[in-house]
Amino acid sequence: MSDSKTLVLEYDDLHFLEPEDCLPQIQELVRTFPDIKISFFCPPLLRGTPIYKNMEWCAEVRKLIESGNVCLARHGLTHEPEEYKNLDYHDCSFRLGVGDAAHQFAKLPFVKVFRGPHWGLCDSALRALVEAEYTHLYNHEDYRELGERYKSQINIKYYNWNLKDDAPDEEMLITHGHTHDVCGNGIEETYDRLVSFLDKNKPTYKFVDEV
Repeated sequence: MSDSKTLVLEYDDLHFLEPEDCLPQIQELVRTFPDIKISFFCPPLLRGTPIYKNMEWCAEVRKLIESGNVCLARHGLTHEPEEYKNLDYHDCSFRLGVGDAAHQFAKLPFVKVFRGPHWGLCDSALRALVEAEYTHLYNHEDYRELGERYKSQINIKYYNWNLKDDAPDEEMLITHGHTHDVCGNGIEETYDRLVSFLDKNKPTYKFVDEV
């Protein structure tokens, strides 16, 4: 493997609802690796439940943000299947604004980085993201052509390490995983593999908005 690694460690779906809540695993990773940076793509109204409905949980996440260990990015609004695939520009903009308000009520800072639920995107979504001054889109190969059209207006990133697999031999690693056990890459089911990699490689950590 390459000697020096830079790691963007990121997971989808963080929320206090079950099974998406992975706060114990986050806290354990931070205890084990105090300088770790973990990014989470967060749906603010997962299945219609606002994230601010559990302020005790939000307070614990806020501590991790303030310590420099956790970063929250946007993962749609409600996480409906391919939520942003068929919306018009006004619907996309409205949902971004509602998500902003939910984070503000929860007192949870977030960075302007986006991933569509189930990867779903459309031209209207990209226009809304650019208009709202989002800096990054974490995209999928299925939408590479769309990403190419907007790459001069927003940073487009693609993962190269699905956490269900061993890490590729590359200097820059962008992971893809979930906060719950789904798709074989949940944070708990891949925990031991990740810890082994971190122990061995001692990477430089970056948040999703830092690359």
